[in-house]
Amino acid sequence: MIDLEKTKTCAFQANYHLIWAVKYRRKVLVGLVEIRLVEVLKMIADCHGYRLLAVRVHDGDHVHVFVSAKPRVCIPEMVRVLKCNFAKVLFEEFPTIKLQLWGGHLWSDGYAVRTAGVVTSERIEQYINRV
Repeated sequence: MIDLEKTKTCAFQANYHLIWAVKYRRKVLVGLVEIRLVEVLKMIADCHGYRLLAVRVHDGDHVHVFVSAKPRVCIPEMVRVLKCNFAKVLFEEFPTIKLQLWGGHLWSDGYAVRTAGVVTSERIEQYINRV
């Protein structure tokens, strides 16, 4: 049996694969910045009740985050919290990065999201449609 997380009123497994990119695909997420990104995203996730399962920078210009959150969490709000709070910390700790980004914005608008679980969509359909 799959271990589900529990709240007072529900049991759930809600995992999200989030992807977002640096503005203009600038390769600024390298070296100490990359290391700091992982630390700060873990801190932000903990503070907001998300569980960070994995995080990885690819090519220095985009981030993959695997996170679990309670069902009441709005995905766009979770992405906003992670992106905005990290950008604030990054610009404070590495002010020269802001010079590489016209307009001073770290992230491109938007993101990609996929849900993930141990049960496939096909398996759920079969379960629901069984006679």
